[in-house]
Amino acid sequence: MKKSASHVNYLTFCNVAACIAVLMLHTNECFWTFSAEERYWRTANIIECIFYFAVPVFFMISGITLMDFYDRNSLKEYFLKRIRKTGIPFLCWSVIGLVWGLFRGYIPFSELSLKYIYQGITGTTIVTLYWFFTPLFIIYLSMPLFAAVEKSKRKTVFSYLAIAGVILNSLIPFVNTLFGSDLNTPLNIPAVSGALIWPVIGWLLHNFEFEKRQKSVIYMLSLAGLMMHLIGTYVLSMEAGEIISTYKGYQNIPCILYSAGVFVFLKETGKKIMNYPVLSGAVSKIGQYTFSIYLMQFIFLQITPSILGLDKTSLLYRLGAPVLMIPAMILITWCMRKVPVIRRIVP
Repeated sequence: MKKSASHVNYLTFCNVAACIAVLMLHTNECFWTFSAEERYWRTANIIECIFYFAVPVFFMISGITLMDFYDRNSLKEYFLKRIRKTGIPFLCWSVIGLVWGLFRGYIPFSELSLKYIYQGITGTTIVTLYWFFTPLFIIYLSMPLFAAVEKSKRKTVFSYLAIAGVILNSLIPFVNTLFGSDLNTPLNIPAVSGALIWPVIGWLLHNFEFEKRQKSVIYMLSLAGLMMHLIGTYVLSMEAGEIISTYKGYQNIPCILYSAGVFVFLKETGKKIMNYPVLSGAVSKIGQYTFSIYLMQFIFLQITPSILGLDKTSLLYRLGAPVLMIPAMILITWCMRKVPVIRRIVP
């Protein structure tokens, strides 16, 4: 049965939602400056946990959109496209980040060397927000293996990988950490270790149509994951006087439960929204700029607080700045795309 346009286009809605969530996380960076006395950290913990789904949703979308690449491209063409669309912009903006850091003074000229540049780009220390690219590139490198699974067998194979991977790679280590257990856990599923669990989960959530009762269970588990993350991080951090990451981590059980539920919610909401031409048009327009927003936001995150004259810990900045930054980055990207060579770095 052919899927409706709204069923397919909801991924654009998910992409836009994840893009906004990423920016909300980054304007909320004061979360990582723990303070038991200041009120800002309490709200920062709430914002951090609510928008934590951003990266997993991005990875799930990658798994969904790339799983059938063999139908469109050869292996060579697949990698050439990934290099053009992601690799070259990553390298170019990392160099821009280097120049920006030298200009701003937080990268000293005395440390500049070929090794420093190489280490800074590959280790994403020049633009720390670009840590996201390392697991993304690992997903790209692994997709030819996932995509090679016969379509008739994918639901069975991916269901197995998701269940076994979540239990062995996430649940058991989480329980051991939670209870301070030193029991051996020698078994894991390398094929879905780290970020590789997300393309598999994303494909399954995309291709399964859930009944109302099933969605209710998914949402309850998602809420449980959010509450574990939020309350657990708050209680443990307050007790220790520093941020404790027992409940954090993109491959940790709280995040997996929460992000899976958020994706299903975005899927259902997106399919409805994309049926309305005006809303669909607006979402689709913004969707054309999400990658560029991610690439250039490190500059805006540095200059926006001083331009607005706001403290980074203020709730007004943390919730309001993205509203101003996103249109500005879209406008700059639109202008850059008018220049033949420069447009290659803002695909």
